[in-house]
Amino acid sequence: MKNFNNNFENLPFKEQKFRIIQGNNSELPVKKGDFCWSGLKSFSDEKSTIRKTLFIRKNIDNSRDLCVFDSEFDSYRHQDRMYVFKVINSPKVLFNAQTRVHLMSNIKDKLEAIALVEEKAS
Repeated sequence: MKNFNNNFENLPFKEQKFRIIQGNNSELPVKKGDFCWSGLKSFSDEKSTIRKTLFIRKNIDNSRDLCVFDSEFDSYRHQDRMYVFKVINSPKVLFNAQTRVHLMSNIKDKLEAIALVEEKAS
């Protein structure tokens, strides 16, 4: 997984096609076709909205459950101003991950979390 980490980290930020979504005490998107949402658009070109996605669920006990999957923009919910994304492949899920990663973590911590999920998740 280090190759992904090193190669991805060396790309200019604009070329790093990923999104981070944090849902505290929310449902995990665990199957293809599930939906998740974010207040952030996380794409600039309407023709290419697919991104590798790290979904972080911070639980009540402060543990983290992580999912990594590809997601695609589905719609915009006007009532709560949320961008809705559809899971387009089978998510890799890691419960009680040994990490403190969160939405505002630095890029290195986020990449390490993605690598951890891809290495250890079911």
